Amino acid sequence: MKTQKEITISGVGGQGMILCGTLIAEAAAVHEHKRATLSSEYGVETRGTFAKSDVIVSDEEIFFPDVTEPDLVVCLHPAAYARYAGKIGDALLLYNSDEVTPDESAAGPQKGLAITHMAKELGNPQTANILTMGAIAALTQVVTPEGAKEAIRKFFKGKSDKVIALNEKAFDLGYEKGIELREER
Repeated sequence: MKTQKEITISGVGGQGMILCGTLIAEAAAVHEHKRATLSSEYGVETRGTFAKSDVIVSDEEIFFPDVTEPDLVVCLHPAAYARYAGKIGDALLLYNSDEVTPDESAAGPQKGLAITHMAKELGNPQTANILTMGAIAALTQVVTPEGAKEAIRKFFKGKSDKVIALNEKAFDLGYEKGIELREER
């Protein structure tokens, strides 16, 4: 039985996928006392090129830091979706339905979530990564909302209470939508 969860979070530079992965790994390792690894890949340009975070969370020792058998792959951009759709076996592929047109013929389970729209509705499109973090937490249960929010508060320490509250609200919305998607499976 697989005792760890492997997650790939992908998009393009500027979407916050590296931060999303970092916060999940930190929440797991620091605030929930689990074992976690994080490896990231990104292009040399700061925006617009492929970017991803591989996060592995386990209660036991992790022997290899890269995702090899994903449980969840998140694609926020068409370039990321093209890289993974139909190529990840039985892993759930969660895509940003505001930017990605799914390939219905691609093998494996897929779910869309209007991440960009929801972030804009919250009043700040930059919360899309934290919203994504909430959905990942709900779908995989690698971290609790409490542990995730501790990591969020630590990252945004020194920012205004309004910024922290907005990001916690984004996490909660993503978590709620992730629970709905999990119940559909």
